[in-house]
Amino acid sequence: MPAEEVKDSPQHQAYVDKQDALIRNTLDEMQCQPVFFIGSGFSRRYFGAPGWIELLKLAAGRIGMDDDEFNYLLQKNGGEAIPLGQVLQERVFEWAWKKGKARFPKAYFEAGTPQSNYLKFLACDLISQVMPSKAKIAKLPRAEELLLLKTTNPHAIITTNYDNFLESLFDGYDPIVGEQVIRSNLNMVGEIFKIHGSTDDPSTIVLTEDDYRNYRHKKKYISAKLLTYLAEHPVFIFGYGFGDPNVTDIIEDVAEIIGGAERFIKNIFYVQWRDSPKLDELREEYVVGSGERQYRVRAIVAGDFGWIYKAIAQERELGAVNTRVLRAMASRMYRLIRTDIPRKKFEVDYDTLENVVGSDKELPRILGLVEANNANLTHPFVLTQVGQQLGYPLWHGAHRLIRKIAEDKGVNIMETDNCYHCAVKTGQKSVSHKYSKEAVSLLEKVRDGIDYTLRI
Repeated sequence: MPAEEVKDSPQHQAYVDKQDALIRNTLDEMQCQPVFFIGSGFSRRYFGAPGWIELLKLAAGRIGMDDDEFNYLLQKNGGEAIPLGQVLQERVFEWAWKKGKARFPKAYFEAGTPQSNYLKFLACDLISQVMPSKAKIAKLPRAEELLLLKTTNPHAIITTNYDNFLESLFDGYDPIVGEQVIRSNLNMVGEIFKIHGSTDDPSTIVLTEDDYRNYRHKKKYISAKLLTYLAEHPVFIFGYGFGDPNVTDIIEDVAEIIGGAERFIKNIFYVQWRDSPKLDELREEYVVGSGERQYRVRAIVAGDFGWIYKAIAQERELGAVNTRVLRAMASRMYRLIRTDIPRKKFEVDYDTLENVVGSDKELPRILGLVEANNANLTHPFVLTQVGQQLGYPLWHGAHRLIRKIAEDKGVNIMETDNCYHCAVKTGQKSVSHKYSKEAVSLLEKVRDGIDYTLRI
């Protein structure tokens, strides 16, 4: 089948529906917001940021190096960016002290400045020049995808990117840069862990062989710090190709704890971008690592990320959540429990606390939250997803079970809005039929010949 036909084929739609259901079910089972692990492909996809070698080539061009000389150095270093960065570090340092002094802050020419800072400064300047402002994000080619991404409300983001694009997208999220990750408080919400540094401070970015040697020394501490996130949250990996060493290293460090006997980490989704994926490129799992450190994770191959972001968001967020407020509340609660109460700054009324935590409604009311009345929240599945949860390839099996209920009980659950089904208006004349978890449980009983009672 030609690549251009794959997107609209029944096989591709079945793949999308199955992955959509897996995402939703994982989020529902784990009952927490996801963590994103984001690489350079993300920035390249949305605003054309340069890749690693391309960034080094642009920096080399700034000091007057022509393409032939750059290609010679690249080939001499085996086509690898890390050793190439080390060579360019020395070239940029020499140029900075001769012809390029006007291009750098005066403080760079004081004693004690590392040689690598000059290359890093050029690299950060190049990235900052192509990064869109907040006002221009809405005009980017994939702006609709980005709007959907913003609704996902991840608990936290881990990234090897240097740029500030994620801070522009997620208002109120606080960047934690480099080694600060090791000392950070993981009880917080709304943080962007920039483990390879930030353009806001060029000295922090990981760009040369010396930088990577230092990073590898501290990587296990960073991995240990992030273990809770990777073990207890759904994790979505964006912007890394399959086999990227940044992903492999982190997963190998934590997989022994979260991989289990099956060596399958079912809460991690490795998302791979393909502009027009062919059917034989679609996969549901990917093997990370090698030998005894080999583990399977879930895999998604897609050209359009919109449906992935919708599945992650699935209208589970608390309306217009202000991340800054959540961060402030979490920080104050953490300080109250760890510091203020032990130091007897407050007397604790345990009877009141027990009444609050014992009620499903009292604590949300105190926090200013109201119960959502949202059909997409209570009835999150389309019929294809229901069918796949019941073991059928598409929607037809579930539809047959609904017809059997109508024959047995004289009630068609699709004709009204009820605890099993509701019709959501999607246009002036069109509706989308959505189904609840109760519907899945009901149809399981019908499929297995178990007695059931309808609650209409």
